[in-house]
Amino acid sequence: MSVPVLDIRDLRLAFQGFDGRTEALKGISLSVNAEERVALVGESGSGKSVTARAVLGLIQERRDTELTGSIAFEGTELARLSTAGRRRLRGNRISMIFQDPVSSLNPVYRIGAQFLEVIRRREPRISKREGCARAAAKLSEVSITEPERVLSSYPFQLSGGMCQRVMIAMALINAPSLLIADEPGTALDVTVQDQTLRLMRQLVLEHRAAVLLISHNLGIVREYSDRLYVIYRGRIVEQGATDSVFRDPRHAYTRALLDAVPRITRTGIPVVGEDVEAFSAPCEIHAEAA
Repeated sequence: MSVPVLDIRDLRLAFQGFDGRTEALKGISLSVNAEERVALVGESGSGKSVTARAVLGLIQERRDTELTGSIAFEGTELARLSTAGRRRLRGNRISMIFQDPVSSLNPVYRIGAQFLEVIRRREPRISKREGCARAAAKLSEVSITEPERVLSSYPFQLSGGMCQRVMIAMALINAPSLLIADEPGTALDVTVQDQTLRLMRQLVLEHRAAVLLISHNLGIVREYSDRLYVIYRGRIVEQGATDSVFRDPRHAYTRALLDAVPRITRTGIPVVGEDVEAFSAPCEIHAEAA
C-alpha cells in the first residue's frame, strides 16, 4: 500500500495566552493520498486553518503554542525536521493558496519579483530572465493573456480574480506533491470563483498534485472533493466519500451544515433548515472511509 502524501494522527494544538490555555485542535486525524482531493469542512473557528498552518510548519515557529501528535509528509515526520528543513518544503513540495489573494501578495513588490522568489526556492541559481520566462509560461496556463504585463504589475493594479490566478500559478510552479487551498475564491464573486476553481481543478489534475481543500462552502466541497472530513470545535466528527456524506450525513453537525445551505422556494425567497442542537453526539464514520 502506498504511503499517503499527508498523514495526520492525533494532532493536538493549544495556545497559551493571557487568559490561560486554549485548545484549538483536540486529537484530529486525517490523510490525503497521492492525486486525491480531500476537503476539511467546518465553520469559522473550528480549527481548519490552524491545521493547514501546522502542516506548513508555521505553528511550530510560535512560542505560545503546544503541539503534539504526528504530521507526516510523504512518510517523513515533520517534527524531525529542523526549522530550515520545514521552510525548504514550503513553496516547494508543499504549496498553499490563501483565501484573500490580494492581501497574500506583497503590495510593495511587483508580481515578477515575487514569482522569482518562489521559483528560487527550488532552483536558487536560476537567472532572472529564465525565471521570468517560466513565470510567464505558468501565467499563460491559468488563462492570463498578457503575462508580461501582469509580471510587471503590483498586486493592487490587478483585480481579485487576476490575483487569485497568480496565486494558483505560484503555488503550482514548483510542481508540489501537496497543494493546500484555504478557502480559495472566498473574496471573489460567484462567477469568478467558479471559473477560478474549475481552472485550479484542471491544473491540479495535469500536475497530478494532491489537494487539501479547506472550506465552509459546501457547494464547492461537493463539486471539488473526492473525500471530506467535517471538523467541529477542533474534533473530526464525520468523514467519508463526499457523495456518501452528502447523501446520508450521520452526525448532527454535518446535517446542520447541510441544512444551513440556502434553498430557493417557489416564492423566490431563500430559506435555511432548522437548527440542530445535538452537536455533542458521538462521532460517526462512513463505512467507505473506515
